[in-house]
Amino acid sequence: MNTTPLFQIHEKLNAKFTEFNGWNMPLWFSSLEDEHLHVRDKIGIFDVSHMGEIEIVGDDAESFTDFIFTNNILNLKIGQARYGFICDFDAQVLDDVIVYKMSNKRFFLCVNAGNKDSVYEWLFKLDHKFNVEINNLSNFYGQLAVQGPESIEEINKIFPKSNLDSLSKFYMTKIVDLEEKFSSSLEVKCPNGDNFLIARTGYTGEDGYEIFAPNEVIKSVYQYLLENCNEIKPCGLASRDTLRIEAGFPLHGNELIKGTTPIDFNLNRFIDLNKPNFVGKEVIEKRLADKKYFFIGFMMDDNSIARSGYDVLKNDTKIGFVTSGTFSPVLKKGIGFALLDYEYSNIKDFEIRIRKSLKIAQKVDYPFIR
Repeated sequence: MNTTPLFQIHEKLNAKFTEFNGWNMPLWFSSLEDEHLHVRDKIGIFDVSHMGEIEIVGDDAESFTDFIFTNNILNLKIGQARYGFICDFDAQVLDDVIVYKMSNKRFFLCVNAGNKDSVYEWLFKLDHKFNVEINNLSNFYGQLAVQGPESIEEINKIFPKSNLDSLSKFYMTKIVDLEEKFSSSLEVKCPNGDNFLIARTGYTGEDGYEIFAPNEVIKSVYQYLLENCNEIKPCGLASRDTLRIEAGFPLHGNELIKGTTPIDFNLNRFIDLNKPNFVGKEVIEKRLADKKYFFIGFMMDDNSIARSGYDVLKNDTKIGFVTSGTFSPVLKKGIGFALLDYEYSNIKDFEIRIRKSLKIAQKVDYPFIR
């Protein structure tokens, strides 16, 4: 099983571990609820070094990235980011990614851990008509996510030379402070020259940063943040999952699954059908005209918790299934997402089979917290 460079530090911090996409990752350090609420109220740090980073470089980098991505990147400013999907020709989502425009001829992609190799291989298959080079930088970069309402003030204090006060949401810049501290001693430097990057992005519904740093020094960066950020706590994947569900964010493999398209999960706003062409566009247009599924948020009537894969029923008829479910530490209720057959799009309440019992749930709007 793979481990990140922070594995031994996590062990010393008494982390409970779990397997995730072939990686041995911290599930939590104190408890799921404690870490979840700490991120909502203050500041937490996540090791997400299992994530992947891919770079598209060349004269045709902009047109190629626009072709393989559902959203529009042609109007991005330097350093700006945009969320969207890389689909196959059947409009099935290979991964949901964030694309960062580093220059007119260079784009940086943050991809999910379980998909970084398959996405790289897919892009490599498509690039033969474009003057681009596809670089998989996943072995170079580690990644940390610092999230919570106090994260902006604390990280700005830690990196005063990087002028993070002026970094808007969904933008990326260099970390000057870390570059000055570590670049001369790096055994391996990034080919693009950007050894240390920071983006004002995240996956929790809170403000915060995602930090990209070389794996060979990520331990030093992690320890420095733990020692110098006021009230920061290490957090595991369990709270990252409950935070993203409360915030209404999809997870590839739960929501974005084989046989579906982004349209099926109410993600139309991340698809630009005004673009002349992109991979999967024709199928997405057909699915819009002939909808197959309806995606909803739900809340349990009692204290039960529905989990991914549980059947959703109405009048003893299966009408769909739960894609993600959890107990919300903020709302103190079971919440989740379900994918239903489209003919039940007007449904208001239904049952979920939890083990041998049928539990009542109500359709609710999401995000579950705002």
